[in-house]
Amino acid sequence: MSNQQWPQQLKPNSLLETRADSIYIPKAKAGAREQPITADLGEYLAAYVATLRPGEQWLFPSPAAKDGRTVNLDKPFRRCVLTAGLDVKQVVRHTLRHTAITHLVQAGVDLPTVKRISGHKNLSMVERYSHQNGAHIQTAMDKLSDRYKAKAS
Repeated sequence: MSNQQWPQQLKPNSLLETRADSIYIPKAKAGAREQPITADLGEYLAAYVATLRPGEQWLFPSPAAKDGRTVNLDKPFRRCVLTAGLDVKQVVRHTLRHTAITHLVQAGVDLPTVKRISGHKNLSMVERYSHQNGAHIQTAMDKLSDRYKAKAS
């Protein structure tokens, strides 16, 4: 990563490094990596980071915490789930990841790209998350049928 890629207010090697298309995660489960994000999330985070005090290196700072940051997001997440009128026993943080991966697959994104976006080390992990429903499978078969019809014409 070159220093020019990151916003001026964020120092290279900072724990909070974000730009319009990705977030750098220094301690991800599978090792340090860049997490691609949507343009809307990039805009939201840029606006949010602008509200933090200059030099802040954490996305969720907490002056009262020993490390100066919020470590556990379980309580705030549960509050959001409850506010949305959902069951906290059925909707956990990992549900968001699973749903996003499933939506990518259902939108027709190829599995190697989904693997890159999700940060999985191998395709077999992606396949576990990408449950295919009947409509998605039928759409795929329709595409194949349309391709054969086009070649026959």
